[in-house]
Amino acid sequence: MANNADEKRIRILETAKRRFAHYGMAKTTMAEIAKDLSFSKALLYYYFPDKNSLYAAVLGHVIEECQVLIEELIAKSKNVLEGVNMVLDVGMEFKKKYFYLLEYTILMRKELPAELDKLIIDSFESQRKTIEQVFQMGVDSGELKKIDVEDTARIFVFSTLGMRMSVLKDFKNDFIPDKCEFDEILDMQKKLAEIFVNGLKA
Repeated sequence: MANNADEKRIRILETAKRRFAHYGMAKTTMAEIAKDLSFSKALLYYYFPDKNSLYAAVLGHVIEECQVLIEELIAKSKNVLEGVNMVLDVGMEFKKKYFYLLEYTILMRKELPAELDKLIIDSFESQRKTIEQVFQMGVDSGELKKIDVEDTARIFVFSTLGMRMSVLKDFKNDFIPDKCEFDEILDMQKKLAEIFVNGLKA
């Protein structure tokens, strides 16, 4: 019974993810998701009491999916810069793929429910820990000098977040990059990574 419930939950998350990613949070209804699943609305509400809770679960699902892929890739990286670039590449790929899903968290950031607010903070921490892991691998292998990996990773992640500010065409648009600006942001992030990592080398 538990397995069946888990399967249904995953099915709901995958279906909702596709709809949120295509139409965004505002233009998606619980009724449409239930119809996509051939579920009754009552059954959907049994698993998720409202659209916010479903959205939070989908966002968490996407963040976890991204994190698993990053962990797999950095384990195969040959050096620190390659590892950092993998983190940047996968992160940006997910931002592009789920642009309309993530857009809501930026537009509504001042009014986000506590559940979503925590998810965004946890997502940042997850990214920081991944970069920290890459830096630690570099220290352990002797590629990097001995550094405070936690603090250095935090500085790096905050620095990459600032890249979007320099390429935005519309500063009135709540600092949401246009889809065409993502590649330019990624290019700048990678240049920063090269400078950053070279400055840490032993």
